[in-house]
Amino acid sequence: MKASAGRRLGEGGVIRWKLHDVMSKKRIRNKDLAEALGITENSVYRLRRADEMPRLTPQRLEGICAALNCQPGDLLEWHGTAVPGGMPPAGRGADWEMEEASIAPSASVLIERSTGDDYRAMQKVVFQRLAEFHPQILALSWQGYRQYGPGAVVFSDFQAGAQIAYVEIENLSDPACRQAVQRNRPERSAVVLYYQGDNYAANDYEILVLTGALTPPDYARQRENPDGMA
Repeated sequence: MKASAGRRLGEGGVIRWKLHDVMSKKRIRNKDLAEALGITENSVYRLRRADEMPRLTPQRLEGICAALNCQPGDLLEWHGTAVPGGMPPAGRGADWEMEEASIAPSASVLIERSTGDDYRAMQKVVFQRLAEFHPQILALSWQGYRQYGPGAVVFSDFQAGAQIAYVEIENLSDPACRQAVQRNRPERSAVVLYYQGDNYAANDYEILVLTGALTPPDYARQRENPDGMA
């Protein structure tokens, strides 16, 4: 099975890079971030002045988030105006695309989608459903990882309602699924296999990576202690 492609950024919108806004709000100087990342102030200046998301390794993006004490979603903002060209999301290469779904006026989730040769647009309702169930998905992803090791969350959405389950990497037969799990950082995001029906034997599914407003461990703690995080 080849994972089908999502809407290309150049055809449907652009992701605005908000590093300047976050640094200004937190009163972080270029010098401070440069020292934290081990790069020059000129490099930070170029990162800060970029309008679109620059090409970053996962380690660099993680370092920025750690230095600024923020989530990846805080650094990104989706604009739906069409632009002549697109840019792949950081760290996963040209075969991944990113979408942002709002869950509240001040929060959002990021959904990265594996692309392939069989291009077709994913319905907006898919992103909305993943945003709706993202706390359960991310909590289960972390709980499954802690109990069983690396794996993916299977999310099926059909008339009987949404069903969510955790599958260990050893039980994933698709090499693309296994590679997505191996690349993923479970403490920050979850690999999701999205089925639009209950036929798990079918090849008609999407490989996604979901990042929430909180980390998977945070969502797991909220699930275990709904009256307040420990």
